[in-house]
Amino acid sequence: MSSPSPYQAQLDLAKSAALKAGEIIASYSSVGRSSNSARVDVKSGVDLVTEADTRVEKVVISMIRDAYPNDVIVGEEDQAVTPLGRPGEEFPSDRNIWCIDPIDGTTNFVHSYPFCAVSIGYMSEGEPRVGVVYNPFTESMYEAAQGSGLGTLLNGKPVRVDGMATSVQDCLLVNNVGHIRSVDFVDESTQRINRWLRAGLRGYRSSGSAAQNMAHVATGQVSCYYEHGFGGPWDVCAGIVLVKEAGGVVFDARHVEGVDLKMNFGKGSVCAGSRKVCEDVLRVAGEPQFKLS
Repeated sequence: MSSPSPYQAQLDLAKSAALKAGEIIASYSSVGRSSNSARVDVKSGVDLVTEADTRVEKVVISMIRDAYPNDVIVGEEDQAVTPLGRPGEEFPSDRNIWCIDPIDGTTNFVHSYPFCAVSIGYMSEGEPRVGVVYNPFTESMYEAAQGSGLGTLLNGKPVRVDGMATSVQDCLLVNNVGHIRSVDFVDESTQRINRWLRAGLRGYRSSGSAAQNMAHVATGQVSCYYEHGFGGPWDVCAGIVLVKEAGGVVFDARHVEGVDLKMNFGKGSVCAGSRKVCEDVLRVAGEPQFKLS
């Protein structure tokens, strides 16, 4: 029998907060864009935020602060107003840190497209230790905690990354393009997709939610997730734990040789899946030239 994780209390709190967040998210949305009752604002370009994002983040932050008043909390919407670190700066290793994305996939949420989720990650000593991703529309709870011996669970059942895919030829790849719309970025992104397809990629998907993508990698529903330019650490903190505890790797996509992704402030790049498939996806993609800011 597995022993409880040393982070069991944080995992239980993250799950409770995610379920509460899910209730709020679901209360705003029905089928079709016209049925979504959340007020929508534009943060920049095509990057959206809704009153639901803000409300969910406040509730989750309140629950965490009640339980762990001395921990640092990095929320996507709060960070946009009061940043705790500069882009590229590493997270402090001497503090316990929570990373929250209240609705990862806000554009999907605005359109009532069900690929969106609340993402809650917990870090200690500079490393992600607990990951919870919850999609209230599919009622899917993805969870993992280091040291539990249980690996990653989906609604209480163990899951694993796709171990059968070893190259782009047998890979179902999910790739977000994100919110950047500069000519250089768009051209590089489409050229990268062209290289994968020309190399014989089995299937290409784009869901619009980094957290949901990493959860799907952890369950083996997709073979690999690649994104150059994810929005911030709140997008991937929980997912890193899910993927690694499910037997996968999480690389920084800016390095084709396979370098573990570090938790930094600001935008980043990720390639997650089994080691073999990630190595081949990175090889075909090549090193990104567009510099993130």
